[in-house]
Amino acid sequence: MDILTLELFDVTVSQALLKVRSALERHPALPLRILVDADEMLRNNLQRFLERQGRPAEARAMEGHWQLDVPAGSPLAVLPAPIVERQAEVAPSHRPVLVLRSAFTPGDRALGRQLLLGVLGSLEKGTPWVLLAHDALELLDDPLALECLKGLQSRGIPIHLSKASQTYLGRFEPAFLPMDDAQWQSMLGKGELTVL
Repeated sequence: MDILTLELFDVTVSQALLKVRSALERHPALPLRILVDADEMLRNNLQRFLERQGRPAEARAMEGHWQLDVPAGSPLAVLPAPIVERQAEVAPSHRPVLVLRSAFTPGDRALGRQLLLGVLGSLEKGTPWVLLAHDALELLDDPLALECLKGLQSRGIPIHLSKASQTYLGRFEPAFLPMDDAQWQSMLGKGELTVL
């Protein structure tokens, strides 16, 4: 049996998801073998996406990368047009989230912080990740904010910190991974992020 192999190295999560979605649409009856870097966030997002598509993947750690084996789908599994259109409308709500401040302003700072944490706490499970940059790193000093961020991680939404912001402000939190700034800056320039 033919197996369609996708090598997704040095790609962002959104790029990988688009390529996998395209492969599923073009070849619904073929099993897939997806090779990705050793990036846990990328692997977890791909597995969640495939589960939502009814094609759960079996992940295997290889030397320096992951191999995801996806079973063949039904040739009739091509989604009808109305469902595809509805999915396209829902997709923006699952964009990564960039947080640049520690409270909504102007106005009362305590209320602004409470409202910001309310928005973060209501993020949907499919959100690929949340990144704190610039003034948002002040949230690391707030026990309620830390509890909110760790709660998001426990729901499968990774929390990242801007490397440049960490270095400049001298703020580090071992529970959250740093992210290279070029990755999120490129996505922001393309309008692929929700900014708070």
